[in-house]
Amino acid sequence: MDEQELKAVVEARKELGPEHEAHLIAGFLEKIDKEIDRRVDEKIAARRPRSSRKSREGELGIFIPIFIFAGIWGHVWGIVAASVALAVVFLVSELRR
Repeated sequence: MDEQELKAVVEARKELGPEHEAHLIAGFLEKIDKEIDRRVDEKIAARRPRSSRKSREGELGIFIPIFIFAGIWGHVWGIVAASVALAVVFLVSELRR
């Protein structure tokens, strides 16, 4: 919302008269509201961390059952293989961000 738009609303009010004042004010306030929302969204987006904690928990959470099954069936070598897989998935995930 800039100064020219405000002047246009004031001029329209002068031309249309007081019976249209409520409509003009509502339109003006709606434009201001949208501009405020846009600016708030920009600030929130700028503050948002690059990686979310939830995605990390999801990546790690799937490895719990994998480690359990790897330990049951593969014993030490199964856990080593699962650990290597975890490291690969973590590295690929980091490189994609």
